[in-house]
Parts: sequence; structure tokens; C-alpha cells
Amino acid sequence: MQVTLLKSKWCPTCPEAERVWEEVARQRPIEYQALDVADRAGRTLISNLRIKSVPALLVDGKLKWVGVHSLGEALKLVDEGA
Repeated sequence: MQVTLLKSKWCPTCPEAERVWEEVARQRPIEYQALDVADRAGRTLISNLRIKSVPALLVDGKLKWVGVHSLGEALKLVDEGA
């Protein structure tokens, strides 16, 4: 499972989302990356998927969530195979 968190330096909730998903990546066998929307790869994804808000979560290239998961919600999402 590939999990990508799209974030921004100016986003007040993105650091919490990043902490949650870093912990999930420690506890579960997922491929995790965080991309800043100011960087080329992040800009490309938000443009292609027409994402207007961060933090945004992609699972296997598909938008699954906008906002911050609790650790429990994130683990459940991964355990259920998204």
C-alpha cells in the first residue's frame, strides 16, 4: 500500500497529520511519503487530482481523505486496505 500525504509549510494542521502517518508507517508495512505542495511532485499531484485543500491523503494514487486522521482512524484505514 502506497500512502502519500500532501502537505504545505503554511498549513496549521499538516504537522499533526504528518506525525500520525509517520507513526502508522512505523506500525504497519506501508510505503509512506509526505510531499509538500510547493515542490514539483506535490504540485503535479494536486493539479492532476484537482485537490484544493491540505492535508490530503492519497492511497495507491487515489484521494482518500482531506484533513487530519486520528491515529486510530489511520490504522483502521490501513488495516481495512483503504
